[in-house]
Amino acid sequence: MQPVLELVKRQTTSYTYSVRAPRSGGVLPASCYVDGGFGSLAACLSDAAEAFSPYFTRVYVRYQGLCVGEHMVMRLRAQPEALAEHLVQEYHRRKQAAEEPARRVA
Repeated sequence: MQPVLELVKRQTTSYTYSVRAPRSGGVLPASCYVDGGFGSLAACLSDAAEAFSPYFTRVYVRYQGLCVGEHMVMRLRAQPEALAEHLVQEYHRRKQAAEEPARRVA
C-alpha cells in the first residue's frame, strides 16, 4: 500500500492535508488522518513528512483534487519550499491540460 497525501488550500494562507490508504482498484477511500491550519504549503508538507516517516518512502500527492505526482517522503522533509512550488506549478499545468479538450469541443 502506498498512501495518498491530499493537500487543500482553504484560504489565502491556510492549508490542510489528509491521508488516504487506497486499496487496489483505484477508488480513494475516506481520509484516515486530517491535519490543518498550516500557514504555508511548505509547512503542510513538512508536517506530513513527519507523519509518514519512517513508515513510507514514497507517497502519491494530490493538490486541490488533482494528482500532481509521486514523491519521495525525504523530499517533503528536505525541500518543502521547492516541492511546494513544484506542486503548484504541476497543478496549474495539469489543470490547463485537462481543460484543453473542453475548449476544442466548444
